[in-house]
Amino acid sequence: MAPSELVLREQAPLAGLEHDQDSPGRWPDARWWHEFDDPQLNGLIERAMREAPSLDSARARFDTASRQLEGRQADMSAQLEGSARANQSISRTDLEYPALGLPGFETGNAGESQRSNVGLATLSFGWEFDWWGKKRAAIEAAIDQRHATRLEQAAAASALQAGITRAYMDWQLRQAQLSSLDALLSAARDSVRITDLRVARDIENPARLDQAREQLSLLEQQRAQLNGAARQDQVQLAALIGVSPDQLDDLTPRPLPALDTTLPQNAGLELIARRPDIMASRWQVEAGMRGIDQTRADYYPNVSLSALAGFLRVHPLGSGRNEDVSVASIGPAVTLPIFEGGRLDARYNASRAQLDTAIADYNQRVVDAAQDVARHTVTMDRIEEQRRAQTQALESFQHRLQLARERDARGVEDPRSLIEAQQGLIREQMNRLALEGELLDTRIQLIHALGGGYHGRVPEPDARYLKTGTATDGP
Repeated sequence: MAPSELVLREQAPLAGLEHDQDSPGRWPDARWWHEFDDPQLNGLIERAMREAPSLDSARARFDTASRQLEGRQADMSAQLEGSARANQSISRTDLEYPALGLPGFETGNAGESQRSNVGLATLSFGWEFDWWGKKRAAIEAAIDQRHATRLEQAAAASALQAGITRAYMDWQLRQAQLSSLDALLSAARDSVRITDLRVARDIENPARLDQAREQLSLLEQQRAQLNGAARQDQVQLAALIGVSPDQLDDLTPRPLPALDTTLPQNAGLELIARRPDIMASRWQVEAGMRGIDQTRADYYPNVSLSALAGFLRVHPLGSGRNEDVSVASIGPAVTLPIFEGGRLDARYNASRAQLDTAIADYNQRVVDAAQDVARHTVTMDRIEEQRRAQTQALESFQHRLQLARERDARGVEDPRSLIEAQQGLIREQMNRLALEGELLDTRIQLIHALGGGYHGRVPEPDARYLKTGTATDGP
């Protein structure tokens, strides 16, 4: 019944990505959101870790796994059971006799009641020898399951922290965009006012006024959309924490934080130990191997030791005396499966299938994790290139605004030219904000993909069942 070797991916190398060679050991801290230096964000996450309902189910699963482990450990101990029983029987006899024709002997009835008591007390002892390691494997499987549920709890916490940070930073981005849009609206209203005056004096085409009002209307619609998106962020924050939106503390707009976009050099080598969801899946593999150990032990004889001691006291009907009986026995018992109709093979094959499923799930998680990190890193590189290119455009708009101010100061330019230059710069600044917001959101997702500061112990692979490889092995 020796199982065939199964391939377990041990690394997730991220080939082709640039790393920070000067800081090979740098990883997100366990409280990575503190790098943003934002007390509001810190308070939201601390509150969520206390109150969020999304962590309750993970905690409940961990508690269940802990209780199951206690039950498995109790199975290793000897069992001693005591019992006592008592009952009472009542018997009544009714006799009818005829008259005999003599004085004093009329027709009548005679009745008699009898009672009997029985008391039984027993003490039984049982101990099953774990010669083939079945119970030990069950305990180890329960320990592995508890490890997995603890890591699922860590994964849920990491996802919650990332979700709150993303929603909060998106709210801050919306506030910055709304501030810029308010400046655009102010400039658009000035443009409408100037155009209206020029049309009233017949020095401007009325169609120009319609265009100015249309632009103002579009900006007002855009502001309404941004304001709605900001409210949605607040609703999402409240849902993640588990409160209603009106129970959130008032948030104050803050500038978006500056970011470090480098990737640790050993990201691929340590990614498995950094991802709680991968580690949870890895412990499920360990539990699957222990399940095979349990089903393999079913093929071997079961040896147990049992003992019984009992005392019986009987008070028979009508005897007027007690009869006592004492019994005691002790001895081993051996049971051996001879013909099970394929049940043992079915259970063994089912445990093998469960292990195959756990390994396939683990391997897929490793590949998906490597793809997540690579995707977010490539996205950050793309945004950085866009920011560098956009910096030139931003400088161009700033120079254009400076020229428009000089011409406006000399009175040789239509005042709307200065307004248009201001609007162009504001729009380009809003483009910059959008890139910075996208970069920040991608950075948060990358931190989450890197494990959110978690670091666990990867169990050694069991050579009886597994052989190891990298994330690039296999098809």
